[in-house]
Amino acid sequence: MERYERHGLDQMLFALTVGGLSQRKVVGWVRRFLGGTLSPATIGAVLGQAQEQVAQRRSEAIPQRRYRAIVVDGIYLRYRRSVTQRARKGVLLVAVGVREGGGFDVLDWRAAPAETTEDYEELFTRLWKRGLERVDLIVSDGHSGIVSAAQMVYPAAGHQRCLAHWFRNLEALTPRLVWFQRRKFRREFWWIWDAENQVQARDWARRFCARWRCAAPEMVEKFQAELEDVLAFFDFPAQWRHRLRTTNLGEGWFKHLRRYLSRFPGCQNAQHSEQVLGCFLLAAESMHR
Repeated sequence: MERYERHGLDQMLFALTVGGLSQRKVVGWVRRFLGGTLSPATIGAVLGQAQEQVAQRRSEAIPQRRYRAIVVDGIYLRYRRSVTQRARKGVLLVAVGVREGGGFDVLDWRAAPAETTEDYEELFTRLWKRGLERVDLIVSDGHSGIVSAAQMVYPAAGHQRCLAHWFRNLEALTPRLVWFQRRKFRREFWWIWDAENQVQARDWARRFCARWRCAAPEMVEKFQAELEDVLAFFDFPAQWRHRLRTTNLGEGWFKHLRRYLSRFPGCQNAQHSEQVLGCFLLAAESMHR
C-alpha cells in the first residue's frame, strides 16, 4: 500500500480501538465509505498482529547504557461509564528513554488509578528487569511518587524537575501583571536556561530574583527554595540537553498524544487505555517510515 494508505489504515484501526467499535461495524464502514470489502476475521487478524507488536515491544530486552535518561509523565484520561459503573478517571504512566545525542524511544507504559509511588515503582522495575539497570537522570514534573519510586529502583540517578511545570507553578504566585510585564517575566525566566553551564545559570537566576523580589516576593521565595531541583540537565552535552529540561520530549510527543486522545469519548477501562497508547505509537511510527 502507498504511504498515505498505510497511514489511513493506522488511523482507522486507532479509531476502532479508541472508539470501541465492533469489527462488524468497521466492515460496514469500509464498505460504505471506501467501497471495499473486509471480513471481521481480517480486521481481527490485523488488530491481533498490532497487539503482538506492542506486547513484543514492551517485553524485549533493553541493551545496557543505551539510554542516558528516562522522562516520565502521567497522562490523565476518563474511562467511559457503563450500566454498572459511573465515568471515572485514570492515568497512563509513560516512560520515554533518551539516548546519547537526544534520540528517544517510548519504552513502556502502565495504566493506574492515580500517580502513586507503587505504580511508578512497578513501571521502573519492569524497565530494570528488561536490562535498563542504570540511568543517569530521571526527568519528571516533580511528583513525589516519581521521586520516591526512582530512589528505590534507580538510587544513583539524578533528578530533573520539568521546567515547564515549575514555571506554571511560579507564574501562579505572581500578582496580576499587564500583558507586557507578563511577557517580560516569561522571557526572563526562560532566558536563564539558555546558559552555558550551572555557574552562569545560577548567576542569571540571582539577577532574575533581584528584579522580581519586590513585585512577586512569594514567587521569588519558591524559586530560590527549589532552584537545585532544576539544574541537573546542565550536566549533559549542550547539543541535546534541551531534551532533558522538560517532559515535553520529542517536539511535544506527550502533548500530541493528549490532543489526539481528546478527540475520542474515552477509554473503556485500564487495559483498553494501554491498547490505545500502543496503537497510537504504531501509527505515529508508521508515518516516519
